[in-house]
Amino acid sequence: MKTRTFWTILIKILGLSILLSSLTVIPEFFSTLYATFQTSENPTEISFFLVLIIIIYILILRFCVFKPNWIINKLKLDKEIEENIELNIKASTILNIAIAVIGGLTFIGSIPMLCETLFEFFRQDELFIDFNNSKWIIAYFLKATIGFLLFSNSKAVTKIIFKNADEIED
Repeated sequence: MKTRTFWTILIKILGLSILLSSLTVIPEFFSTLYATFQTSENPTEISFFLVLIIIIYILILRFCVFKPNWIINKLKLDKEIEENIELNIKASTILNIAIAVIGGLTFIGSIPMLCETLFEFFRQDELFIDFNNSKWIIAYFLKATIGFLLFSNSKAVTKIIFKNADEIED
């Protein structure tokens, strides 16, 4: 495996990990944006920063997952090392394993939060307290679903990311 292939795989894995961790940021984004427009006299500053955060996540998705060669070229990651990394595994197999692990960790991490949020929702409902946690229930459910789908369909995600597994040189 060439050094460039190693860096491509590593950057794509990091990009996917950051993207999946952003799934809990998006509900917070809309919640903060809604609260800002309800309570603040000048919501433009906070709205600007919130939109900036979304733009940063989109750029991470674009450059880390779909265009890692740009990052490798700009940071000159493959210029200093000319050696090949001795692995007898295809790059698509490594990415497939990494996606399955990331999906599994996302699924495992979101299930306890979903259960805790559901428990709080039903407990507060019995006490007749207004507890608006439905957005978090939906967010954790979606995160668990996406994690499970990544875990169970890692080959399809790998094909989508690489478009063609033969693009990467081994």
